[in-house]
Amino acid sequence: MSSSATHASEILLRTSGDARVPERLYDQMLDSDGNLVLIESPFPDELIAYLRQMAQRRGHSIYAWDAEGGLASLREHGITVAGSKRLSEALRFVLQSGHFGVYIFPADSGELTPQVLALMRQIARGKEGGDKRVVILGSALDLPAPLQKLSCLILHRHGPSERLRLRDGRWIRD
Repeated sequence: MSSSATHASEILLRTSGDARVPERLYDQMLDSDGNLVLIESPFPDELIAYLRQMAQRRGHSIYAWDAEGGLASLREHGITVAGSKRLSEALRFVLQSGHFGVYIFPADSGELTPQVLALMRQIARGKEGGDKRVVILGSALDLPAPLQKLSCLILHRHGPSERLRLRDGRWIRD
């Protein structure tokens, strides 16, 4: 991913040991300044499972998209959005929905056509109500610079920090 200067905002969340999901990840997504949130994580499947838990506990509308099923509710198993199997159709649904929702799309999708990118830009620039979050989730993100500038980036890193600091006369990693 590129430097933070290309993003509207950037947040670094770190986990270690058995913890695979950063604390407050869901709240960080909701608190982001824009509608488009990019999450780069070594554990995208664990994050989806965590978001499923959040949907069920809090009753929020959280959907995950895949090419076979389209947009599917993480709160209620088996509930899908009709006509959302194509990525462009799912993004149009997000644009037309006036309700709160978190919509998760995989970053490794080969469907980033000019039409899809235009819809994502439109969502990112959207100011009108509904408080939607479109989340692009993957282990490696590679989106065009214009889209990055309109997004909040959450970097999830696992393991010890690369930063060294002096503590009690010894160099340790943060």
